[in-house]
Amino acid sequence: MENLAVQKKEKVKKVSHRDLKFFVALQTYEPPQEYIRIGKMAEKLGFDRIYVYDDLMYRPSWPIVNLVATYTKRIQLGPCVVNGRYMHPALIAQNIAFLDDYSQKRAILGLGRGAFYDFLNMDGSEYTTRKVCEETIQLVKKFLKKDPTPYKGEFFEANEKAVLRFDPPRPDIPLIMATWNEKMAYMAGQYGMELQIAEVWNPDHLKQIYDTYHEGALSTAAFYDKELIFNIGGMSCVSYDENLAYKNAKLVMSVYFPYLRTIMQRININPESEYIRQMTHYSKLGNYVKASSYITDDLVEKFSMTGHPDRIVEKLGKILEIIPVNAILFSPPYGPTGSNEENLQFIAENVIKKLHPSFGTEKKETTSKITIVE
Repeated sequence: MENLAVQKKEKVKKVSHRDLKFFVALQTYEPPQEYIRIGKMAEKLGFDRIYVYDDLMYRPSWPIVNLVATYTKRIQLGPCVVNGRYMHPALIAQNIAFLDDYSQKRAILGLGRGAFYDFLNMDGSEYTTRKVCEETIQLVKKFLKKDPTPYKGEFFEANEKAVLRFDPPRPDIPLIMATWNEKMAYMAGQYGMELQIAEVWNPDHLKQIYDTYHEGALSTAAFYDKELIFNIGGMSCVSYDENLAYKNAKLVMSVYFPYLRTIMQRININPESEYIRQMTHYSKLGNYVKASSYITDDLVEKFSMTGHPDRIVEKLGKILEIIPVNAILFSPPYGPTGSNEENLQFIAENVIKKLHPSFGTEKKETTSKITIVE
C-alpha cells in the first residue's frame, strides 16, 4: 500500500496553463433551437466539453444533449448532474450508452447527489443521496460492462437478467462526480472518477476538497493508471459593467443558493441567518426576483465568477498557482447582456485567452457519421 501511495502522489503535478481545458454548462430553460446555436458556437470557439444541466422541473437534459450531439463533431458532451433517484441507474446506463454511440464516443456522464427533492417531498438527506449516488456509480459501471453478476445494495437490486441487450461503444465512458462536498470528493477518488467542483472559490476550501479527492484514491487497493482529474468552475457573469453583472448573477444564483449550505458552513456563512432564510423561502416558491434581493455582492463574489474580466482572470490565476486544476467550467448566465453566443465569445476573448493564449486555435475536428440538418 505504501508503494501505491508513492505512485499516486507522483501523479499529482501542477497543470500547465497550456494544458488547461475549458467547459461550458447549459441550463435547460431555453427553447430547443437555442441549444443548437450555443452548442455550435461552443465548439467553434474551442471549448472542450458541454454539460447539460439535469435540474428538476426544467427541460430534460437527455433530449437536449442528443440534439447538441447532432450539430457538433468534436466536443465532449453529456448531462450533469444525473442522480439515481430521479432516473434508475439502468435507464442512466441505457441513455449514456446511446449518446456515446450516437455522438461517436464523445459522451461523458456527470453524477451527483442531486437537488430539489423537497419539491416532491422526497428524502434529500446527505446520507441517503450520497449512498444512492454510490450505488448508482456501481450499477452504471456494471451495466456498461454487461456484467451479469447479481447486485444487492441498500437502495437498488439487480439480478442476472439485468444486462444490456446491446453493446455499448465503450464500457468505460468517462464518469464525472459533480459536487462541492468533501465526502463526495473522497468517493470520486475511490472510483477513479473525474471531479467537477462548482461554486467553490475559497482557495483553502478548494485545496481541502482536492486533498480529500486524492485521499479517496489512496484508500483503495485498485490503482487507476489514468491521472485523477480535478476541474473547477461554476456560475459566470462577465462584463465591463460590474453592477449589471452582479444584478444578473444574483437572479441566477437565487435558484441554487438554498442548496449551497455545505459551502456556506465551510466558509463561515451562517445558513440559518435571517437573510439566508428569507432568500431560501422565496427561492423555493419560485420567486427568484424577490429571492435575489437578499443576495449580497459579497455572496456573489464568494460563489461565482462575476464582474470585470480582468478581476476574474486574477481570481482564477491565484487558484491555478496553488491547485493543479485540469479544466475550468463556465455556467450561465455567462454575461448580463446580449445573446448566449455573444457572452461566450466575450468570455473566450477576455478571460480564457488571457489564461491560455492559444485557446481555440489548436482544436481538430473529428469525423462524424451524424447527418447535420441545417
